[in-house]
Amino acid sequence: MIKQRNYIIFSSIDWSAHWQIHHQLVNSIIESGSSVLFIENTGVRTPKIKDFGRIMDRVKIRLNSTYGFRSVDKNLTVFAPIFIPYPYNKLSIFLNALIISGSINKWIKAAEFYDPICISFLPTPTVQKVLIDINSSMKIYYCADEMSRSITNPSILKKYENRLFKNADLVFTTSHKLYKKAIQFSSSVHDIPAGIDSKKFPPKVTPTIPSDIKHIPFPIIGYIGAIGDMFDKGLIVKLAKSLPSVNIVLVGPRYTSISALENIKNIFIIGERSHDLMPNYINGFDVALIPYAVNEATNSVYSCKLNEYLSLGKIVLSTNLQEIKLFNKKNNNLINVAKSTEDFIQKAEKIVENLIEDTEENRIERINTAKKNTWDKRFLKIESAIGSCVDSKSNYSKNWKEALINKHKKSNYLLFGKISIVFYLLIFQSPLFWLLGDQLVVKDLLQKSDAIVVFSGDGKFSYRNLSYQNRALDAINIYKKGYANKIFLSSGREQSIADVEIIKLYLINKGVPKSSVFLLEEYPDSTYKNVKLVSRDLKKNNVKSIVFLTAPYHTKRAELLWRKNNPGIKISTPDTRKDVYKEIRWGVELKEMQVIMREYAAILHNWFFDRI
Repeated sequence: MIKQRNYIIFSSIDWSAHWQIHHQLVNSIIESGSSVLFIENTGVRTPKIKDFGRIMDRVKIRLNSTYGFRSVDKNLTVFAPIFIPYPYNKLSIFLNALIISGSINKWIKAAEFYDPICISFLPTPTVQKVLIDINSSMKIYYCADEMSRSITNPSILKKYENRLFKNADLVFTTSHKLYKKAIQFSSSVHDIPAGIDSKKFPPKVTPTIPSDIKHIPFPIIGYIGAIGDMFDKGLIVKLAKSLPSVNIVLVGPRYTSISALENIKNIFIIGERSHDLMPNYINGFDVALIPYAVNEATNSVYSCKLNEYLSLGKIVLSTNLQEIKLFNKKNNNLINVAKSTEDFIQKAEKIVENLIEDTEENRIERINTAKKNTWDKRFLKIESAIGSCVDSKSNYSKNWKEALINKHKKSNYLLFGKISIVFYLLIFQSPLFWLLGDQLVVKDLLQKSDAIVVFSGDGKFSYRNLSYQNRALDAINIYKKGYANKIFLSSGREQSIADVEIIKLYLINKGVPKSSVFLLEEYPDSTYKNVKLVSRDLKKNNVKSIVFLTAPYHTKRAELLWRKNNPGIKISTPDTRKDVYKEIRWGVELKEMQVIMREYAAILHNWFFDRI
């Protein structure tokens, strides 16, 4: 037995949701003498419009709490975390885990809630990262549902779920199908389905029929539970219309549109009621229903209401669910199972017609079957599994040398992982490289000068076509505006047809006199040599001021070289980039990063050799 330990429950529901296995687990842990921090749902999908009400409820709860934490009981604290609702986005995962684990760790220190056993109903990447960050003593995955059924791309969640199956110390499942899935990845899987609360079912005193259904004539076919995506509304509509003399009572919260069920005279929609009152409502039923649509998701469900119905001796009619069929094999075909809509209606009609023939012996058999499936018995299995795992981990921890080495390895891996994520976000997802590149671009105002100097070369970032073509356009534009009447062209590489030859032909074609265009006949192998050689030609032609054009990221280095090696030349370097490239950008291409870093390295190289 595990007594007086600390538990953190990562739930897939909010604490205020209708009664489910999450609430049973928490209550049992508290009753065993332990304490619980209950983390409310952080979701497996992005929010939709229909979730707006729940989001507002979360905001209200958050505002009325202490940094998201609120005490529900002396041994129960509920935490409503703030999170970015994009569960599979890498940046969201990083930030959510950072914020949530930070909040939990602060609370753990404040509440002295050390060495918690963590039980998660969620397999999402954020929760898995938090499980690591809060340094729990044990990690348990409670696979209570086919979580991927609610998202558009189930494979992404299944990938993370399989990882949690492998990494968890223990795995609990609630159905045979989930057990078979988990056992592929873990050797520590325990099938522990939902069970009835023996304090409520059956009650010590015969429950009274609630006033809001007392007036409804018998026979009554009833259902307790959520009306959501698993509930087969079409089946219930056909049942009501096929058996107009039978009244159908639905008790539970609504998570989907019920317009198809409304305005049908023999369907009574009661709405959500306290779980403590469920025995009273069930007591008012002649027949109890499990009307779930049959599909891959519902075949993974062991319905909580099954044994609750049986505990009050009720006849149960269900759709052809996998868990119901397996239950029937073990329990003498106690449940009426319909294989189709028509079969469901026919069985319902037959059951109602023969209600009077239902014997006390049958009723007692149903009650006794339910007694085999109490939550108390389920929880004993949970405690036993946790106790064995605690003992195993304790024995392992006695080898402190190995444990210490593993701890340091784990810490190093985590640190490396965090640094890697920060590095990736900083380099590839932030404006850092845009800012670095922007510092390399000189942005002088155009000034009337003696000449225009054009340096050719690649430098094609920030241009849509090859850079020398753009420089030709820039040069002719500046020339025609009268800023200079001479143009000096230089290329930093030797080619069959040099860039500067093409630019010269273009300039002449556009009306620049041939006598105003000067070519550097040599091919310098560095910007430093280029400046030195062109400076020689400028001096020969008595040029004292220039408008300088080159690749944008090359302008800072070139200007520094001009000022150091030809201080007598007055230089203005305009920013000739398109407007779109002047605006801040979040992330740049790898090739552009290479150009930027090469320019900074070249500036450092020239500084080291005292050229700038």
